[in-house]
Amino acid sequence: MKIEAILDFVRKKVILSISSVVFLVCTLVFLFHLDKKANLDSEIEQLDIRMSTILKNMKNSWRLEEDLAVVEDSIEQLDARLFDSQELAKNYNYFFNIEADTGVRISGLKQFDVSEDEVRSNKKKRMPKPTKDAYQKIRYHMTAIGEYMQLVDLMRKLEGGPSFYRLEKFRVSKGTGTDSSKLSMDMSLLILGRNASS
Repeated sequence: MKIEAILDFVRKKVILSISSVVFLVCTLVFLFHLDKKANLDSEIEQLDIRMSTILKNMKNSWRLEEDLAVVEDSIEQLDARLFDSQELAKNYNYFFNIEADTGVRISGLKQFDVSEDEVRSNKKKRMPKPTKDAYQKIRYHMTAIGEYMQLVDLMRKLEGGPSFYRLEKFRVSKGTGTDSSKLSMDMSLLILGRNASS
């Protein structure tokens, strides 16, 4: 009896019945997909950020090729200043040219490669190892004999020269034998070079 009354009501109010069914279906679909809305909002936000980044990059890239050419030129100039540990004659010639310019006498010039472990042990903070180390330190020990101003001029030539150099230690003493009127300077220095394996 009740089912017949409900069917009779549905026949009389068809539009109201269909509307109620559609409303219930829409509500169920909305509740079922409610959690997906947050995910979609997050994806839309990420896409907005990416689009904004791409637009900024496009806006700022109008001189990128010129800037890249300047950077590559600077890198070439810096690479030209690096020593190559395999080219002993060229490296020694660098010091002998300074010797000729300053008037000092260089003796006992020796080149040593600095081991990676030694470089790490000298660092106070342990830095992460780079994936590819393009540079290496090359150590030189030498003795320079000359007058005080000649030795000062030697130091200035090293500092103002094209190489990247760091003085590790030096000791000045009075010369001996035939050079007793001059000073003798023992020094150890590091010069930046390109890694032979790179």
